[in-house]
Amino acid sequence: MCLKLLLTADVHLGLKFSNYPEVQQELSEARFNTLKNIVELANEQKCDLFVVAGDLFDHQRVSERDIVRTAQIINEFQGKLAVILPGNHDFIIPNDSRLWQKFKSQKGDRVLLLEECKVYQLNHYDLDMNLYSAPCQSKHSSTNNVGWIKNISKESAVKYHIGIAHGSLQDVSPDPDKRFYPMTKDELLNCGLDIWLMGHTDRIQYPPKSSSFDRIFYPGTPEPNGFDCQHEGKVWVITLDEEKKISASSVVTGNHRFIQEKIKLTSSEDAQALVNKYSPEINSKNLLKLKLTGRIPKKDFSTLFEILEGLKTKLLYVEYNTDELRQEITIETINKEFTEGSFPHKLLYHLSENADDYETLQLAYNLIQEVRK
Repeated sequence: MCLKLLLTADVHLGLKFSNYPEVQQELSEARFNTLKNIVELANEQKCDLFVVAGDLFDHQRVSERDIVRTAQIINEFQGKLAVILPGNHDFIIPNDSRLWQKFKSQKGDRVLLLEECKVYQLNHYDLDMNLYSAPCQSKHSSTNNVGWIKNISKESAVKYHIGIAHGSLQDVSPDPDKRFYPMTKDELLNCGLDIWLMGHTDRIQYPPKSSSFDRIFYPGTPEPNGFDCQHEGKVWVITLDEEKKISASSVVTGNHRFIQEKIKLTSSEDAQALVNKYSPEINSKNLLKLKLTGRIPKKDFSTLFEILEGLKTKLLYVEYNTDELRQEITIETINKEFTEGSFPHKLLYHLSENADDYETLQLAYNLIQEVRK
């Protein structure tokens, strides 16, 4: 008999999105909807195991209403067992955790909270496996919680030996100061387990493309949570067959996307092309951050801002930066703004003849405008 599981992590329920007050409620609500959707996905895929590898919640002060709601959603999993690991955002303090005490009071019989660094034997859930758990007990730690696993005997009669941990992975997760339970691939692989189910690296999914040789899996967040998260929101659906051969499928699960673009403009028509690009209905739940550069004629500036404001009706949220966008300084502009034969006119006319040195022309124009003020 094979083992099939859905792996998610870094759901961050309770994230407030205070930087986006206009859409704050929708973004917060989306995370609960996504959790509901991935539980339904696990049911459709007939998964035996539903795994949350840390940071189900964004912080310790999640409201009781949201904790109860979360438990109710996870209780809808129809497989053999859902397992929840405390991560560094929703870390567990033994005998002193309002968050997890409330969750435990609401969870069903087929939901297991991994509170300790220990081996959880799951045969009484009709699962032929041992789970090696490494929960977080604080927000930051310079050491990880997996060191004890290497010396534990794996000679028991169960078929599968599976590790679950939360923290950074060298060369995969950004953690230059080693503050987030840092681990290495060799350290994990030398523990002698069949597979590692990991959380913390929510900005990317790892490995980028899976093969039967992979043993370490990070799902990424299932619902994007900021402009530094460029993927669509993902989970892993993983199968271990009778010979423990692993096959993993990445499934897109997010409802919203955070998109960043740097666009060079030469006219207002270039801005109109952005509207055409993002007008389809598929973009109505996306958030877009634009950085606009280049040069456009003065007459196009007012049209440009009308177009950009119109773009806000096509997407959930639009933010644009025009600090590096410049008015195109043409001969027509110079003739219109400066008296022919004057020093400014002669200087700008001369600089305009060198198309390769537009920056000098722009600087001279700006300085002259400042003096004229």
